[in-house]
Amino acid sequence: MAEQGEPFAFCGRIVEAYYSNPELNTVAILWSDGEKNREYYVNVDEEDDQFNALLKEWSYESLDECTRNKHEATRQEFRDAFHEYAKDNNLYTHGDPDAHTAKKKTDLQGSLDFIFDFDPENFEHKEELFKLKLKIFEQDVVKNSKAKAKKTTLRKAENFVAVISAYHAFVK
Repeated sequence: MAEQGEPFAFCGRIVEAYYSNPELNTVAILWSDGEKNREYYVNVDEEDDQFNALLKEWSYESLDECTRNKHEATRQEFRDAFHEYAKDNNLYTHGDPDAHTAKKKTDLQGSLDFIFDFDPENFEHKEELFKLKLKIFEQDVVKNSKAKAKKTTLRKAENFVAVISAYHAFVK
């Protein structure tokens, strides 16, 4: 790894260095070999020659700053991904009270479509049926019931009407 005149190959070629774990006892060093960037890890140990070679080029303050910047970039990527998800799934109403009401109406219409136009081959329909069953199994009247046959009927229900009918057997 050592080159003539340099104690370690990454010396003079460091692109970035940052703490790689929450304990701050390991540093990831991104260095260039002239053709591509390579990653190397070194323990934080002031007795270690590799770590001391790193400190000649990167101060503790630089390590802290680079680590903060990497974390902020990761947080921003998450924010951007969440924003895209929320936008794609119409989760933003941006203070428009009618948008929330319109979404509820759309959800209600979608629910009615699932009930009357249920397609057992449609993945989305099957997923909604599964969610409804889970919600019903969370209800105290079902959860606390000892009626295994009723629970089996509910579990095996193959459409929304059958699920509601099975639930009705618990609440009547």
